[in-house]
Amino acid sequence: MRNLFITTTLDLYLKSKNAFAIVDQIIELQKNPEVFNEDFQVWKITKIDEITFSMELQNGNLNVIIIHYFQSTAIKIFELTVWFENSTLYFPSER
Repeated sequence: MRNLFITTTLDLYLKSKNAFAIVDQIIELQKNPEVFNEDFQVWKITKIDEITFSMELQNGNLNVIIIHYFQSTAIKIFELTVWFENSTLYFPSER
């Protein structure tokens, strides 16, 4: 597993939305070689129902690599897109 850094802006946002479970999921999914081997990762997180979220990983060419589902009652986010490259997780606007 590579190190994961989070920009200050994203860190503050995730804390305000009680959403660090998303980071935990991204870290856990890095154990999958198909995920780990993607140098540039686009993560699209969507709330599906009261407790279920989908996480779609796309590469830089918008090809879907995996779709992962998890449950949380604490997260206060409906949609979120973050990018992961060079060991850093950040908002697309921070590039």
